[in-house]
Amino acid sequence: MNSVGAIQSTKQIEILKKALIKRSKRDYLLFIFSINTGLRLTPLLHLTLNHVMKDGSYNEFLESSITETTDIYLNSEVKRALKLYVNEHSSNDNFYLFHTKKDPSHPITRQQVHRILSQAGKDVGLEHPISFHSLRKTFGYHAFQQGVAVSLIQKIYGHATRSETLKYIGINSEQIPKLKIDVHL
Repeated sequence: MNSVGAIQSTKQIEILKKALIKRSKRDYLLFIFSINTGLRLTPLLHLTLNHVMKDGSYNEFLESSITETTDIYLNSEVKRALKLYVNEHSSNDNFYLFHTKKDPSHPITRQQVHRILSQAGKDVGLEHPISFHSLRKTFGYHAFQQGVAVSLIQKIYGHATRSETLKYIGINSEQIPKLKIDVHL
């Protein structure tokens, strides 16, 4: 199996978003949810509407009992994609968010996720293949680039060490900025 990396280009992310939303709001939600939360695949596939929504409004966090690591924030991008997708479903039943086309009571498989992402990458002409790990790595890579502490990304991923997290998101020692702690007391 080939190793995959983060999608570092925001332009490529936008192209993938456009291609996925044209194909399927479910597939679009899968992409948006993954690159904005870093959630593992198994808990992601088992998300139901009740995990993300209560009393008609979207939850601010996914609880650690669901994520298997820590509470994970659902940002405005995730909520916007959820609204697009949920509005398509007329029933208020507790369905799997990432369900098969035939049966909302069955989530899609890991293999189906791989096919969805692999095809999306090919459709938009990406140079490198993408997989679900690409999406998790994309979350971590861009969180790090935006100044999120490695320790927080590590906690979301459930990694044992800082170096494991940096390696996973494709950051080498030259890319880590020197700390300037300029305390003026």
